[in-house]
Amino acid sequence: MANVVYPIVMTLMLIVALYFFVTIMRTKIRVLLKAKPDVRWDRIPERIQSMFKVAIFQSKLFKEPAPGLMHALIFWGFLMLLVRSISIMGRAYVGPESNWTLFWFWPALEDVYTWCKDWTELVVLAMVCYAWFRRAVTRPKRLTITFSGYLVLSLIGGLMITDFLSDGARFAQLVYVGQDGFVMPQVVIDTLTHEASIAPVSAFVGTWFVSLSPTVLTVIAVSMFWLHLAILLFFLNELPRSKHFHVITSIPNTFFAKLDAPGALAPIKDIENQESFGVNEPRDLTWKQIFDGYSCTECGRCTVSCPTVTTGKTLSPKQLIIDTRDYIKAHEAEILADKNTAESGSTLIDAVKKEAIWACTTCRSCEENCPVAITHTDKIVDYRRYLTLMEGDTAPEVTTTLKNLENKSNPWGMPMGERGMWMVEELGVKLMSDAGEVDYLYYLGCSGAFDDRNKRVATALVKLMQKAGVSFAILGPEEACCGDSARRLGNEYLFQMQAAQNIEVFKQYKFKKILTTCPHGYNTIKNEYPQFGGNYEVVHHTELLAQLIRDGKLALPAHGDPMRVVFHDSCYLGRYNEIYDAPRDVLKALPGVTLGEIEKSRQNGMCCGAGGGMMWKEEHEGERINRVRVKQLQEANPEMIASACPFCLQMNKDGIAELDLTESLKTKDIAELLAESIGV
Repeated sequence: MANVVYPIVMTLMLIVALYFFVTIMRTKIRVLLKAKPDVRWDRIPERIQSMFKVAIFQSKLFKEPAPGLMHALIFWGFLMLLVRSISIMGRAYVGPESNWTLFWFWPALEDVYTWCKDWTELVVLAMVCYAWFRRAVTRPKRLTITFSGYLVLSLIGGLMITDFLSDGARFAQLVYVGQDGFVMPQVVIDTLTHEASIAPVSAFVGTWFVSLSPTVLTVIAVSMFWLHLAILLFFLNELPRSKHFHVITSIPNTFFAKLDAPGALAPIKDIENQESFGVNEPRDLTWKQIFDGYSCTECGRCTVSCPTVTTGKTLSPKQLIIDTRDYIKAHEAEILADKNTAESGSTLIDAVKKEAIWACTTCRSCEENCPVAITHTDKIVDYRRYLTLMEGDTAPEVTTTLKNLENKSNPWGMPMGERGMWMVEELGVKLMSDAGEVDYLYYLGCSGAFDDRNKRVATALVKLMQKAGVSFAILGPEEACCGDSARRLGNEYLFQMQAAQNIEVFKQYKFKKILTTCPHGYNTIKNEYPQFGGNYEVVHHTELLAQLIRDGKLALPAHGDPMRVVFHDSCYLGRYNEIYDAPRDVLKALPGVTLGEIEKSRQNGMCCGAGGGMMWKEEHEGERINRVRVKQLQEANPEMIASACPFCLQMNKDGIAELDLTESLKTKDIAELLAESIGV
């Protein structure tokens, strides 16, 4: 009877489950097709490598060892046990007591898999219990505790338990072999005996049932068999309706991850002929940006070092993705009907909140920590592009900054003719127009050209290069702003104008490399100018100084005054361009310096608060970011905070003053510390 009923029931269950699954997925896919195109199927070998590293091997989870291992074991176990679930479906068609296997081509592999599966189920069940405990008892702040989370953990645990109970009841029937009135085919006896010998955990569960009658054991085995399949098919349909859609989408999302430089924002192409800019409704997003929302696990790892979350501001990168996803889900019908959802009374920008959009420092800590390769910064900048270029909706100080950048090519509105000329007059630095061919075009940037505090940094660097015999020159008044602030404040049009102007000037001169002291200029020229035909080798001043020390061109004294130093990592130098060691190498070379480290450093470092154009915008919510950052840096008990970015230097300086620490704590650029040590 079972040989007739089982296939019919299994087929009906599959038809119903797959009907609902295909219906849900069809809607999701159609929404993606309504979004803007984005090529993410190039460079296949790199994508496969990235997918295995991030999704399969869960590389980003182990910054928090215990929770990371827990999630990784559940994930790996779930993948492994999919084979078991498919095998159980197969048994429904060929008979539950058959020796049918997916590994028919290699029977010995079935034995190995069964043994591994048995122990894996026990490990996964233990990890599910640990995950329950974390949500119910320890309740980490970064987690969103919801019924959906408990439900999915229960479903995963249910799959493990039903498999153990089904097999355990089957194995317990062997106790009755040979007893009067109990009939079991010899092939079934042989199959169960062999399975029990290679499934020790299930066999142990079977010992709990030895006192039960064969009829009860059969009921347990059969009911758990079908309950396992019911849970599996219900789980399949629960995934795309909840945050756990990431179980399906996370692996492809890492395959489609951004492979270009992480610090390069996508340009608005053919900008002169565009009628709208940025994002205000779902169809303005790319399909990958929507797919990011499908893939969000709501794990909260993006919030761990986020400066806005740390300081109590509206923006939470996790919530930004959730709000975007939920808005799209709520307006699926309008999207599929090609209706503008902004006409429904609320916009996508309303859903994610303007305060959140304008709070972001673009530090990319969220992206660094996301285990499924979601990008947050591009979405925020796209929202800003709409607000800036379409609505003119910017804070007064941002409006002033953008006007100064447009009219004078610097945020302070200083005369362009004076740009960098103090360096020619005071330090004898040559202009590119007079120097001929040089090794380095020293791109001063706005801070180095006009800001009094950062002029001292530029002076120290120039004197060090002059002492080391480095061939360099500057552009002077020919230099324009790199455009970083304009782009990240949403004025893509102004950025492209500044980029084009600089590239045209660069073309006029012969040099080998471009040298910068500002990580923002470094990132922009290195990673974003190639979008417009400007391909250059760019060097940050800490890289050059470290190289000059290694080459013996800058000789350091044997002794120096003792000094406890901590280095503040610039986001645009570190997370954007992975330059962590060069500045530390310079500091370690300084005699007398003891270099301390804190937990929030390198990849886990927190922003100073000035990135993303926030250098020019006031903070109106929560605690000031630079104050919190200075407090973090104090964990190393330093006398000096060293930095390698003009924005960071200013923010650290202000933070020290605001916390009334000027008597005990100083801050300087690495170039200044090196120049003082050498005596130039």
